[in-house]
Amino acid sequence: MNKSKVECRSLTKVYKSWLNWSSKKNVSAVNGVSFSIKEGEVYSILGPNGAGKSTIIKMIAGLITPTSGEILIDGKETRRGASGAFHSLSAILEGPRNVYWRLSPLENLHYFGNLRGIPSRVIEERADDLLKKLEIDGKKRNQSQHLSRGMLQKLALAVALITDPKVLLLDEPTLGLDVSSARKIKEIIKSKAYDDKKAILLTTHQMGLVEEMADRIAIVKEGKIVAEGTPRELKQIFSHDVYKIKIRDTIAGKKFKLPQIAGMKDVQNEDGAIGFRFTSKQHTDIYPCLDKLKKMKAEIIQVSRDSEDLEEIFLKITGRT
Repeated sequence: MNKSKVECRSLTKVYKSWLNWSSKKNVSAVNGVSFSIKEGEVYSILGPNGAGKSTIIKMIAGLITPTSGEILIDGKETRRGASGAFHSLSAILEGPRNVYWRLSPLENLHYFGNLRGIPSRVIEERADDLLKKLEIDGKKRNQSQHLSRGMLQKLALAVALITDPKVLLLDEPTLGLDVSSARKIKEIIKSKAYDDKKAILLTTHQMGLVEEMADRIAIVKEGKIVAEGTPRELKQIFSHDVYKIKIRDTIAGKKFKLPQIAGMKDVQNEDGAIGFRFTSKQHTDIYPCLDKLKKMKAEIIQVSRDSEDLEEIFLKITGRT
């Protein structure tokens, strides 16, 4: 069994209300969150804005002190004074704060590597490999401020990986990137997790990225984990049976008036037909729907089974539907 590289136990962060500093009312950004990430695993945290995702990742990175709870990285506690726990961790935070723009990519790797105690000769070996894999070796001596957003994000990943960390924290690593840059970053992340057995924490709003990358997912709402599991498990637990139904939009030359049916949504008119989706709690619920259409002499063209995607499940769990 893979060892847990990150453990969060009853993690809590409480802020004093900024609306009135003299008030005794506090704001709980994170409330009793517990989870673990194993080596070789990509663990994703999903949640709406203000749910506590960024606070969680910043507490793990040591940028914010938890009000209560414990964080262990590679078995070592990260409480005040236990700085050794962070030696095996690197992070990419959202925004342009991960590299120095006046330094070249190569200088950035040497600066951050030396800062973490990595010998220059080791940095030389790793830098050459990382810059080639991330396809920015041709710009390695250019000032970073002249790089594209995609190149800057790839450089940020190289900076995070130059120390060869056991734990990698990624906050929106592909947000706003072109397809090519996003694909390259995803390739490297997968390789580092599955080939090099690194534990990776990923926070993002991109559902497609989560479905493609995550081994397990925690959905956070109002500072608490409200659901956790693999993408497949979450779909099995929270999804309903979904059918795509298409009928002819005319009967005997007259326009067919679609009746109101419980569970019907996404009605569309398309090429002489009416299409809609039918959601049911159990598969037998489809039969009354079809019987109702047949009694109205509707010509059914297509009935196919579909499934709710992760985005719909996320919206359902967080109450955004």
